[in-house]
Amino acid sequence: MYKSVLVAVDGSAHSAKVVDFATDYAAMHGTRLLILSVYRTMRMPESSHSMVRPTGHGAATPDEMRTYAESVVKAATERAQASGAKEVEGFVLQGQIARTIVGFARERGVDAIVLGSRGLGDMTGFLLGSVSHKVTSLAECTCIVVK
Repeated sequence: MYKSVLVAVDGSAHSAKVVDFATDYAAMHGTRLLILSVYRTMRMPESSHSMVRPTGHGAATPDEMRTYAESVVKAATERAQASGAKEVEGFVLQGQIARTIVGFARERGVDAIVLGSRGLGDMTGFLLGSVSHKVTSLAECTCIVVK
């Protein structure tokens, strides 16, 4: 049984499934959920290729990316609480997505990371591999990938 689980979210449809999976587990076992969204600010060449544009126009500013990540965490936290999770905390961080998730999990000493097999992603995901693949490769704890 896991005492604390990191739930990585990005606002995608898979992200909602991740929250539901983790919430079901938490409600049954009294598990603490740490919900995390990581946003990345990009340099101009990267931002021109980004497929993630929360504002729907051009490259998003760092403030827009943070605001979007905060709204994703708020929605996921409310969803988890409404579905029966008792102990839920939300976090927003900036950085390289997979490495930031793994670093946060290590710092917090979580028992498992739950994340989606697909997310919003961007072009770098096609070139370097998916976030879920990187997280499962780098993490020292159990990783659960939800499809």
